[in-house]
Amino acid sequence: MKRVGFIGLGNIGKGICSNLIKQGNELTVYDVYKPAMEQFQGQAYLAESPVDVLRRSDYVFLSLPKSEIVEETVHAFIQEGVKDKMIIDTSTSYPISTKKLFEEVKAAGGAFVDAPLMAGPDEAAAGTLDIVVGGDKEDYDNAKELFDAYCQSYKYVGPSGTGHLIKLAINFISLTEALMFAQLFPLMDKMGFDPKDLFEVFEDSVLKNWTSTFYTKKYMDREYKLDFALALGTKDLSYVKRMYEEYNVPAFVLDGALDFCRVALAEQEKGQPPIDMSYPCETMYHLLGMK
Repeated sequence: MKRVGFIGLGNIGKGICSNLIKQGNELTVYDVYKPAMEQFQGQAYLAESPVDVLRRSDYVFLSLPKSEIVEETVHAFIQEGVKDKMIIDTSTSYPISTKKLFEEVKAAGGAFVDAPLMAGPDEAAAGTLDIVVGGDKEDYDNAKELFDAYCQSYKYVGPSGTGHLIKLAINFISLTEALMFAQLFPLMDKMGFDPKDLFEVFEDSVLKNWTSTFYTKKYMDREYKLDFALALGTKDLSYVKRMYEEYNVPAFVLDGALDFCRVALAEQEKGQPPIDMSYPCETMYHLLGMK
């Protein structure tokens, strides 16, 4: 049994946390949204703050929405003291930031690994996530027992930041693919091709993959259940854009994907609740004049 902390109990974090508890670990949890914490009442210690989690844990998982929050959290940890503690960042963070945090934590006597996830809430709940891990190999080896609790596969991919770099590369490809389908379904519908028939065409073609099936089911039915927030997808793509800017090269396809996301995100500024990454499809229906 290990003393494990978990910060960020959203759609994916709560599934990972549940599986760590099932493995027999002693959990301390925290989330800014109190009801998310309260679902673990009686199963874990409910902390008052992220630093409270650190004090009670030897391993601390982070499942946070953006790098800025990861940075703020880790810097508070360093100020408190991280000697002999390991921080495992499952968030989709900016790789350059990750490398800096790794060096700062290591200099303070702690360990830091980036271990982003390759699937979604259903896989997190089932304990069948795939992850890639960056950092020191010995720290990866030390965390394997914890990875067993919520992963069907995990792989060491290299130095700090490499895991987040690979995750962003995968998200760049998969989210851009999802946006291409989001543009195509409404156009085909406008031209009289039934979305259900289009879905079947893609499912029987060489284009079928996890991303195509996951998103085109939503496009077929025009039901955009919130699984992965559009704001988070836009954030991930913006991180990729920052990396292109670091090397002063254009990102032609990426620029179009970001523009599409931002047009769809404007709907939230009208007072809508958080919308799913599949919502750009509905934006295209609106642009085509279809209700």
